[in-house]
Amino acid sequence: AGDRVMRVNDTLISGVKMSQSEVMKRLRGPRGTKVRLALGRMGIEQPVEVVITRDAIPLHSVEASLMLTRDVGFIKLSQFSRTSFSEVTAAIDTLRRQGMRSLIFDLRGNAGGFLDQAILIANEFLPENSLIVYTEDRFGQQIKEYSRGNGNSAELEIAILVDETSASSSEILAGAIRDNDR
Repeated sequence: AGDRVMRVNDTLISGVKMSQSEVMKRLRGPRGTKVRLALGRMGIEQPVEVVITRDAIPLHSVEASLMLTRDVGFIKLSQFSRTSFSEVTAAIDTLRRQGMRSLIFDLRGNAGGFLDQAILIANEFLPENSLIVYTEDRFGQQIKEYSRGNGNSAELEIAILVDETSASSSEILAGAIRDNDR
């Protein structure tokens, strides 16, 4: 954290007018190929040279999953990505095996993401036919999303943490849990 990319291979990118897309073009390449970077690091005068092998970068949305006490689990969800639902349910399963009976679900700093993942996660905690969210078009037509009642955590005590930067899908999930008295 805090490193600054100064050079990609032999091209200076720091302090020159270069678009972000141009920088990304230089960083990206076929999997398995190498790219040489010079990094500016706080407290070190000379650039730090590193060679990185290009590959797919998996983005995980469950940042942390742990037991706080013998029966209280904690999950930190950083974003709603394509894999959030499966990551959250896997984390819940792991925490249950460790004795979890109550969950603190941390959405602080989560600016949102895929709405379908928020709906799937809300379904995990809600009984059947609970309103999760509705959208309304300019003609007043509403599309309502209800829980299916097939979630495995409807009996689990849950507290959701949000802050001023929790937005979008985070607000929908937190609101659905609150509005349904969970």
